[in-house]
Amino acid sequence: MSCIQRMKMYHNFTKTERIISDYILSHIDEVIHDTAITLADKTETSASAIIRFSKILGYSGFTDLKIELALDANQIVEESLFSEKIENNDSLDTIIKKAKSSDSNIVNQTYALIDYEKLDAAIEALRKAKSIYLVGIGSSYICCLDLTYKLLRIHMHAVHHTDFDLLMTTMAYISSDDVVIGISYGGETIEVITALELAKEKGVTTIGITQLSKNTVHKLVDISLHVPTTERDLRLGAVTSRNASLIITDLLYLGLIRKDLDMYKEKLMASRQVIKQYKTRR
Repeated sequence: MSCIQRMKMYHNFTKTERIISDYILSHIDEVIHDTAITLADKTETSASAIIRFSKILGYSGFTDLKIELALDANQIVEESLFSEKIENNDSLDTIIKKAKSSDSNIVNQTYALIDYEKLDAAIEALRKAKSIYLVGIGSSYICCLDLTYKLLRIHMHAVHHTDFDLLMTTMAYISSDDVVIGISYGGETIEVITALELAKEKGVTTIGITQLSKNTVHKLVDISLHVPTTERDLRLGAVTSRNASLIITDLLYLGLIRKDLDMYKEKLMASRQVIKQYKTRR
């Protein structure tokens, strides 16, 4: 039974537990980011009451409850996307409306899932990195390529290869000064897992961008950044999962440049000038 269903169907709550339950059900996206202390303040209860409530529902603690709550929120989005299956008789107007609805849902849910502490930790790890290696296959490759381009333009050493053997060859010399980012929607892409395992063996900081589930990438990495679970066969899932990952990589990039915009502006202008000169010669 889902976390939301448990709260809706549990009939023996005390007055305090009912207050907590009602608040969570009315503020799901917000509660995902709260601590037990924060939620206690909002519900005028106590942190111990929040933890006790979580255990009554069958969870080890409030963090465990939040994870299940986020998964439930993902499922709500996934079920809303079920009606967005592309049909043979769909008009162009219908397809546009379905795509618009899908994009809107994925953007809202991706931002709702952001763990600010983890995102900040990932940004700081990238800021300190000597080299940044990016690994992704299929639509995740597009996300890796996009972030690689952005990092190179601000004069950061980013490495990404379409040939996995070549990537692993370059990664043979990674050190604890580097960072490896693995992007895999399902979290079970063998190439991404292999690269992350090598990084872990060498004591390298690892960042994963994957759906919120107990998948291999999530378990492997030091810092896990999550995207919603939305992908379904023959639907808009492949597009939405890519868009969600791009939101996360854009936030990593924006987080990197926010502390010294003037310096990074100079670097962006310098790279733009080089490209402009090259195009002029052609």
